[in-house]
Amino acid sequence: MINDQENNINNEQDNVKQDNNVQVDNCKIELDSIKNQLLRVNADFDNFKKRVSKERSEWEDLARFAVIEDILPIFDDFERAVELSKSSVDEKNKSWIDGFEIIYKNFKKMLDALNVKEVDCSGDFNPEFHEALMQVESESHKTGEIVLVLNKGYALNGKVIRHARVSVAK
Repeated sequence: MINDQENNINNEQDNVKQDNNVQVDNCKIELDSIKNQLLRVNADFDNFKKRVSKERSEWEDLARFAVIEDILPIFDDFERAVELSKSSVDEKNKSWIDGFEIIYKNFKKMLDALNVKEVDCSGDFNPEFHEALMQVESESHKTGEIVLVLNKGYALNGKVIRHARVSVAK
């Protein structure tokens, strides 16, 4: 009888051990599943942060692009005023002209700091950077070469803000 009871106790202990082992195995499987879910959530969150950062940067670039596009005509006016003032300097207007030149230089520094570059208009016409407003006969230029820049073009980080308006030799 004691042997039977010992056997029963041993069997029950074995059953409890097996149940515990099964529970431990199930817990390990569940833990692995939760770890995998956590890794996926972390990866998704990292991707989300990168995407939001990229989108924010794109929105900032678009805003900067739009503001610069609106400012360029004013910059052109200052540039023309400075050029015209050089042709006829009157002593009584010298201080005004000097003031305009200072404003123009500061304007140019600001555009340089924003990485706004003037479109190169030397050489051949390139529709990516130039807009041909007219074709002219020219013996000193080959066909397709830029003869005259009518309005300067500008680019921001390599992307054209405004095409240079040019006349091209035919």
